[in-house]
Amino acid sequence: MADRDARAYLTSKGVPALVDHMIMTMLEQRPEDHVEFMKHYLENPDDNRTLKAGRPMKSTSKGRPGRPPINWSRIAGALPTGRDAESKLKRNRMFDDFDPNGNKYLSLAEIDKGLRDVARLDEIFNAKPAIMRAFQAAKDVYKDTKARLGHDYVTRCEFRILLVYLKRYFELWIMFQDMDSDHDRRLTYEEFKAAIPEIEKWGFKVYYPEIAFKQLDKNGGGMVLFDEFCDWAIKRGLELEDIGLDDDDEVWDHFKEKVDDGENVERSMKAARTKRPPKSSFRRGRTEPINWEAISKKLPSSRSDVDVAKRKELFNLFDVNGNGYLSLAEVDKAVRDILCLEDLFNCKPAMMRAFQAAKDYDKKSTARLGADLVTKSEFRILLMYLRKYFELFVMFDRIDLDADRRITLDEFRQAVGQLKTWGVTVTNPAAEFKAIDKNGGGFVLFDEFCDWAIPKALDVEDDKTGYIYDA
Repeated sequence: MADRDARAYLTSKGVPALVDHMIMTMLEQRPEDHVEFMKHYLENPDDNRTLKAGRPMKSTSKGRPGRPPINWSRIAGALPTGRDAESKLKRNRMFDDFDPNGNKYLSLAEIDKGLRDVARLDEIFNAKPAIMRAFQAAKDVYKDTKARLGHDYVTRCEFRILLVYLKRYFELWIMFQDMDSDHDRRLTYEEFKAAIPEIEKWGFKVYYPEIAFKQLDKNGGGMVLFDEFCDWAIKRGLELEDIGLDDDDEVWDHFKEKVDDGENVERSMKAARTKRPPKSSFRRGRTEPINWEAISKKLPSSRSDVDVAKRKELFNLFDVNGNGYLSLAEVDKAVRDILCLEDLFNCKPAMMRAFQAAKDYDKKSTARLGADLVTKSEFRILLMYLRKYFELFVMFDRIDLDADRRITLDEFRQAVGQLKTWGVTVTNPAAEFKAIDKNGGGFVLFDEFCDWAIPKALDVEDDKTGYIYDA
């Protein structure tokens, strides 16, 4: 069967891209054992090596110890992604050379073959996972053009995007290989931790390696695959040093948005708005005093360079979707799973107040998103408010003797001595209580207590951190 006839037949049958690539490669290589060829091919979808004499070919992509230097300038020149007239002309010619059938669209097999025979980029041709990721990303950019063809092709209008993604995913593949010391195409925690100096050279400071690895390892299998690494690296803007691939930031920034799972964000926001906060278990089972110094260290809110870098990483860890903003549900989960602050996690009123205060702080950043999100510019404020409102909740809890989340006049009277140690002298408890109880219901709620306590700068007696309540 001729190449053109085979392509037409596969297209008419709606064959998926992976199987399409396998069949076309088999037609080209003509292995002796077709069954063995297909078995190996389908069992290794991220590899897809061609076979000779029924045996898988050994990967020609090697990690850092045996990898020759990459000529990034040659790669950039061979993949014309510019918007100037010369680049457009080169790109059109390249598309035609990649498209031997002249049908105006490219399959995965044609792109794979074109990289080797037309672009002569053997280093990218041997990086099959990078090719597969680039193809999957580019083929869905202009969905309106796919009604007649299906979605398993790259059209001419998507070709420039494909070349951009080929550059970037190959760059990520090189990073991944440099980290993968045993070349098994999987990263262990030990390999990830050992590669932290390299990751920091690529533009991301890792202060919390265990948490970062857990976010990388989405399925909890203890290993990180290339796809998982790509999603993580894209969100954090990792780049190799001085490789000359920074001419397409607009396209790459657009793809960062595609990595986000918007549906999950919408669901978490809805849950945060509608789910009733569970009853606080703040007192349950605790016998140790609160370690205020440890809490302050976990909530880096100063303007020092170290705290700025820590906050940048923490925000990315909180922002599991990589969309640049945080819902209440994400903050709640991160306090427990990332900061490991169980006491704060159990103080839902404190977290709610902190979130409500921070999300409206930078009104310019929330205008296009709505006000139910905390943006990156508001994250430092959020950490400050989490610390302060937790402190206020501890005070409130100590006054609330029966733990019903309401302070009575009798409880307030008994706390006058305690209040003095926190920095405020109450001479007329009944009058002060009436002033705090704004709705006249006979009880002081946490919100009312906060509104009264914040202007008075109350500070718990065992707080030795000298916390500065200043935005």
